[in-house]
Amino acid sequence: MPPKQKITQQMILEVGYDIARIDGIENVNSRNIAKLLSCSTQPVFSCFSTMDELKKSVFDFARKKIVNDGIEYVNSNKSLDFWNLSIRWYLKLLRNEPHLYKLIYFSNGYGNGTLNDFISRYTSNDMVLSKMQTQYMLSLDACKDILFRSYVLLHGIGTLIFFNGLEISDEEIVDMIKQTVSEMVLFASKESK
Repeated sequence: MPPKQKITQQMILEVGYDIARIDGIENVNSRNIAKLLSCSTQPVFSCFSTMDELKKSVFDFARKKIVNDGIEYVNSNKSLDFWNLSIRWYLKLLRNEPHLYKLIYFSNGYGNGTLNDFISRYTSNDMVLSKMQTQYMLSLDACKDILFRSYVLLHGIGTLIFFNGLEISDEEIVDMIKQTVSEMVLFASKESK
């Protein structure tokens, strides 16, 4: 008889992520995970003592994976237009992965706090802020303000698409955000003089 496969926390998180991606976080539970891993629920409960702990861990796993995918997407392209790439990555997630988009942007975030706290958890923003400072020759605080405002605008558009079926092309969204960023950069440049 072959030895039983050891079910690891990583395996549980990967299966939980797949369930959240395909069916939504509300379907992440010990029974569904155990079924996909062909085991009892005992290994799940030996790694996660409660369903809240499991779902928070799946959320954190998904967030890290999505951030890393976004960084790879932006860095894999030779274009210097990081706004275009960042916006298109966000829209790709919105349009192609609705359950993950909903999990990241419309769940309670499992303790995220304020919008600034939420945004700062995404380490890709450090990369964007660095590029902004270099490109626009503005202070870190000015770049943070522009990033925050552009994120709110993009997320507002994303919300209208997700919940209201707003029909708008990626090109229109990219142009709108970039135009708004240009105006904010111009204003911030005048303010710093």
